[in-house]
Amino acid sequence: METISTIFGNQTKRIRIEKNLTQEELATKANIERSQLSKIECGLVDPQISTAQRIADALEVSISKLFETNRYDTHPFVKWAGGKTQLLDKLLAFMPASFHDYYEPFIGGGALLFRVNPLHPYINDMNDELLAAYRCFLNPETCSALKAKLKEYESRHSEENYLAIRALDRDSAWVKNATDVDRAARMIYLNKSCFNGLYRVNSNGFFNVPSGKKKTVNCFDEENFNHILKYFQAANPVITHEDFSQAVANAKAGDFIYFDPPYDTWNETSFTSYDKDGFGKEDQKRLANVFKELDRRGVKMMLSNHNTEFINALYQGFEIQVVNAKRMINSKASGRGDVEEVIIRNYRS
Repeated sequence: METISTIFGNQTKRIRIEKNLTQEELATKANIERSQLSKIECGLVDPQISTAQRIADALEVSISKLFETNRYDTHPFVKWAGGKTQLLDKLLAFMPASFHDYYEPFIGGGALLFRVNPLHPYINDMNDELLAAYRCFLNPETCSALKAKLKEYESRHSEENYLAIRALDRDSAWVKNATDVDRAARMIYLNKSCFNGLYRVNSNGFFNVPSGKKKTVNCFDEENFNHILKYFQAANPVITHEDFSQAVANAKAGDFIYFDPPYDTWNETSFTSYDKDGFGKEDQKRLANVFKELDRRGVKMMLSNHNTEFINALYQGFEIQVVNAKRMINSKASGRGDVEEVIIRNYRS
């Protein structure tokens, strides 16, 4: 997916930000033009060896450090319906070779984000319980508090405790006073201990998944939490809770957006209740219109969905690749298994 120039550019920008240097300051230290450094960081030019060495010296790292990939060993911290871990290799193969800013307006479990580790990503979701967890990784204090709360839930885990924690969203006083740490810990605990890792709410927005009947529960991987914290501190993500159209409104030519919306349904009884408002046919049409408008503006986009006639018709004229996937989350075992999905792009890799 990445070229040598994009790897070098991403690493240069990542380490520069970690060292609290502006482009102007690094350019001065490396004795190069700021405009040239900007092009290098965007992966638009291949730096000469002498230039690469001056940048490495200015950053006080070995030159080999600037050619490393995937410095943060991160992966999703929750199991999420529609998660893309199993399709990562295909998604990576279809991503553009280079791009400017990274947007993911339906972040969900963040499998692609955590594999690519883009700098300064724009991530969004309509599920603010999920976003509360992402926000906890923005600083060490809230991340530590989240770990402590999850350890407390692990130690107290029982069927009775599961039902008590599940019922907290019915308590108006708790909802009013809950911090991001409180909401994130509850969401993660329920995700790890409920039936089949299914996130589902009813029409009132109340979590209603039954218990998974587990005797013990492991809520988090501490090493992964530490890597996510380190990545977020370096990447400085923008986290928003708004409609997808607003989340990508500022995307510019050369930026990259990965759309992973709630999928089009196979039938009227298919599961779509990730949040109380759902995501129906009209939303799919609205998303397709946003996709087409962004295409006219020169934004690079990739979108995943079910391989239905409806979706194929909405995106007729774009690159459509059919891929096989497994539906891993369903309330019934008979509802899990092989399905066809599509990866839709407005560019060629």
